[in-house]
Amino acid sequence: MSKKKYPVRIPRAAAGIRAQESRTGGGRSWWARRWLAAIERMELGARLGRGKNYALSGQITDMKLVGPHVAATVVGSRPEPYTVTIDFREPDAAARARIVARLKAEPMLVARLLVDDLPLEVEQIFRAEGCDLFPGGKLAPRTYDVTTRCSCPDYANPCKHSSAVLLILGEEIAWRPSALLELRGISLEELCDED
Repeated sequence: MSKKKYPVRIPRAAAGIRAQESRTGGGRSWWARRWLAAIERMELGARLGRGKNYALSGQITDMKLVGPHVAATVVGSRPEPYTVTIDFREPDAAARARIVARLKAEPMLVARLLVDDLPLEVEQIFRAEGCDLFPGGKLAPRTYDVTTRCSCPDYANPCKHSSAVLLILGEEIAWRPSALLELRGISLEELCDED
């Protein structure tokens, strides 16, 4: 039985968001490395490599992060761009309230988040509540707490378009680590509010 060969598809030229860091690792911060490791653990195979190529060549023309929801437009080989949505699992209401309370009780942690630093203690606070800060972390190995959808015809999920968006999102997180909390439904504004 011979393997079916598929035609090579080259994406259309796009002037979108280009990955700036080598291998789209998003920099040298511990959280950028952890994000990339979490994406690599998803066992995406060749789709991750293709996603890196899409991220490096600027195929993502629009990306919006609103709480735990990410919406992006990705230019592929077809005339119509693809729509990618990614949703992150939020902690349940009780765990979320405890995470917020613990963070607010440590003003220095919030201050560091405000200056785009991510203290290790933040991840520990999430873990103490049985939640992962990063996708599919050690608390949920081989379990995705991220749902991806793409309008492309690829049966694989996440596809190369979703992979590219996850990589570009990793660069956003490298520069603005508070986006990790936002993906879990917790905003900096909420942490700065005085009750």
